[in-house]
Amino acid sequence: MSTINTYQKITKSASRCGKAPIYVSLYVSRQKVELPTGISIPIKYWDETKRRIRSGEKGAADKNLIIERIQARVNDVLVRARLKNKKLTKDSFIRAFNRPDDYDTFFDFIDFYQKRLSARIEASTMNIHKTVIKKLKEYNPELHFDDITHEWLEDYYIYLRKKLKNNENTAYKNMSTIRKYVRAAVRLGYMEENPFESWAIKRTTASYIYLTEEELERLVGLYNEKSLEDKYQDTLEFFLFLCFSSLHVGDAKQLRIEQISSTHLTYYRIKNRNKKPLPIIIPLSEPLKKNS
Repeated sequence: MSTINTYQKITKSASRCGKAPIYVSLYVSRQKVELPTGISIPIKYWDETKRRIRSGEKGAADKNLIIERIQARVNDVLVRARLKNKKLTKDSFIRAFNRPDDYDTFFDFIDFYQKRLSARIEASTMNIHKTVIKKLKEYNPELHFDDITHEWLEDYYIYLRKKLKNNENTAYKNMSTIRKYVRAAVRLGYMEENPFESWAIKRTTASYIYLTEEELERLVGLYNEKSLEDKYQDTLEFFLFLCFSSLHVGDAKQLRIEQISSTHLTYYRIKNRNKKPLPIIIPLSEPLKKNS
């Protein structure tokens, strides 16, 4: 393991003013890395033997603690790399040092990042994310950033398909959600590479369950009979409104009477409300006009 050295960097200008900064240094892949401590003290208060600030300097105990914490962080980066059999370069060491491993697992990072996302995405979407992450946590509760490789993605996709019996669409949607958090981890410096760049999420053909014209006519007839209990009549009314307006159920729930005229309805997609969306105008179909 690299030797961690702590010293006072004395230059000609430092000698003239009587003060000099303290540095921690080491060699990584035969390249020297110098880490400033942010501490500068009179030369006479640096103990070259103990590599510590002498007690005569004001705040010596606190300043020595800062030095010890930097040394501990350096050591932590080196130990983590060694345990994972990961070869460090000067650049990768500096990135790891400046962005220490704040999260014990990938899920700790997800918890942090979801707090950011919650202000930008709908609650229903966040609930889907949480379901996907819960499934992932059951598969590997100690998942770490470095575990997520191309091979790991392939293994997890197979697990979704074969073990959990997810269909192709569901499995790829799960992977797409995980990709969002991996991209965020890469962008924020917690991962050096994005394994999804070499693992493609395929676009699949959506499967739909639809009503035949005869089935829809039967439902309209049942609605016009008004023979159902009130709660079922109201449910059927809402369902037929969706059928004849083409609105998404979430958008329909937010619709207000003032948004509906005799010829059309106007609304904004809830999904896009944080993106300055344009209003959507839908002409009223004949069935809607008859029952409006």
